[in-house]
Amino acid sequence: MDEETALLTELMLQAEIFCSRVESGADDLPDMPAKDEFRLKISQCRGSLSELQKLLDEDKLTIDNALTAATFRQLIMSLMWVSFRARDLVDYRLFRKLVLIESGFTYLLITGRKRKP
Repeated sequence: MDEETALLTELMLQAEIFCSRVESGADDLPDMPAKDEFRLKISQCRGSLSELQKLLDEDKLTIDNALTAATFRQLIMSLMWVSFRARDLVDYRLFRKLVLIESGFTYLLITGRKRKP
């Protein structure tokens, strides 16, 4: 596994941890439309993670793969919405995890473009 794939895999793991921690407190959220939107976004995160796992299994998990980049982008957007909808559950450490996921993805996008002629 090369360094890029290892970083993408680590970002996937961190996203899974983020989802699990937020979901564990979801029962504390009041019943309202925001809770339904929260559950929708968590489901979208899980779907994106599943797609990324398939790409990893097929050895196609690289930032140069358009499907990988698009799926990661969708995952990060969904994670941000989860963070917004469940803001009462997201503490500093959990929000920092989200920022690290996003910055890791951005790093790979930037360094990937520098490699291309």
